[in-house]
Amino acid sequence: MRGSRAEWIVLAALLAVMVLASVLTGGRGPAEEREGFFDPSTYNAAGSGTKGLYVWLEELGVRVRRWEQPLDGFPEEATLVWVIGPRRPPDAYELESLERWVRSGGALVLADATVGGPVPDVWAGAPILKFGLRPRPARLPGPLRPAFPSVYAAGVESIEPRGRVRFHRQAPAGWAPLFADAEGDVVAIRRLGRGTLIAIADPGLFSNARLEAAGHARLALNIVRAHAGKGAVLVDEFHHGHGDHDAFSRYLRQTSAPWMLAQGALAVLAFFVARGTRFGPPAPPPGPERASSLEYVGALGDLYRRAGARRLAAEALARSFRRRLAEALGAGPGEESGRLAARAAHRLGVKEALVAARLAPGEGAGASDETLLKYAQSVHRLERRLRPHRSARSGSAGSGN
Repeated sequence: MRGSRAEWIVLAALLAVMVLASVLTGGRGPAEEREGFFDPSTYNAAGSGTKGLYVWLEELGVRVRRWEQPLDGFPEEATLVWVIGPRRPPDAYELESLERWVRSGGALVLADATVGGPVPDVWAGAPILKFGLRPRPARLPGPLRPAFPSVYAAGVESIEPRGRVRFHRQAPAGWAPLFADAEGDVVAIRRLGRGTLIAIADPGLFSNARLEAAGHARLALNIVRAHAGKGAVLVDEFHHGHGDHDAFSRYLRQTSAPWMLAQGALAVLAFFVARGTRFGPPAPPPGPERASSLEYVGALGDLYRRAGARRLAAEALARSFRRRLAEALGAGPGEESGRLAARAAHRLGVKEALVAARLAPGEGAGASDETLLKYAQSVHRLERRLRPHRSARSGSAGSGN
């Protein structure tokens, strides 16, 4: 199998892309899928997603719906809002709107493990800071039992958080730790105006992979029963990157289209890299093939021989000799042959009749191939004797300039 080096490189790149895609997407069941990043969206049916919680609440008859707009302007029937692991934090305006909504009687579940204080003009900091809790890294906790009897802890013997974040209470006061250890709170509750704020440091408690562990599902159900009533429960999806404007892109993300597009882009990139790579010094473009002087003379002589034009060949050779002789002696092109022969004989030290015979070949010069060859050889001998004189004449002309 033959092919250029660039073609082999392109083929190898395409094969590597297909192998990588197979490794990343093949051989994994939905329940065992290893995700590249934590995505607690209700659209995500993998381990870190919360689609199980959403479908379960729907089956229980809860009026639950996804909220794909900024956290502002909730409908009147909304009584409980869940914000679980936002991939992009709510901005200051949204947090102020949430606080006003909670104070007016709403209930907010803010499950977020974001750590860090605000950076002026860059980042507003962890959202829970707005409500008086400071999240800090901590060691991995073990199972936690309720800190006190509560409607939220009814039937919940323990929870098993896996996050390494705890909440530390600070001004303003008013927070009550429902589940906590020596390093801080994992679940804390606060009354805010006429409403309630529930802060959870581990958003993975309600994920598909952990909803049935310990008392996680019962904790979620207690929160919904305590605040949903006959109203609606909203689950924030806007801060997971979803919205009314990107319904089509969300559909594409659930198909194999992103992988296909990525493979196509890598294949195109590999093709252009291979086409643009030079494996050696630059090669000049091929030029037209030129025949050598000997090939030209041989072809011309063969043409004359085949045409039986030996006389014409002798005359052509005589004209060429006359032109070179006149040029070497500084004579004009119309110089009389006898005078030109006399000057050449004097200059070259040969007999005048010899030069005259070469300037005007007789009928015998073209009588046969042998006589034509002898005539050409004698002309060539005179031209060889003429060359030193031509060189000397050219040098004197150059020094005169």
